[in-house]
Amino acid sequence: MATFKSSKYPGLTLQDDKGVWARFEGGTFETSDSGVAKRLRALPDEEGIAEVKTSEKAGGKDSGPKAPAKSASKDDWMTWAVACGADPAEAADTTRDDLAAKYADATPQQ
Repeated sequence: MATFKSSKYPGLTLQDDKGVWARFEGGTFETSDSGVAKRLRALPDEEGIAEVKTSEKAGGKDSGPKAPAKSASKDDWMTWAVACGADPAEAADTTRDDLAAKYADATPQQ
């Protein structure tokens, strides 16, 4: 997902002969379309459109703990899963790949 800000035109709509391909609301536009993101990145600086970096989206702070890499060890995934609320015994009986699939987007409990 890419996020862009329009500092000059908060309600900017971009279109071509095929139709609308980007619509900013409140100066912000998000897209998961890599082609649209590429087009926005290619616009000249004077258009006032800039991509928001991940650290800026999180308010300039670390957005918190991250799940292990999909290729991390089973122990790493078990630790992560338990931190996210999984039963330790159940996590021990689950394969690494299943733990990764289930807990990749989970948030640790506090």
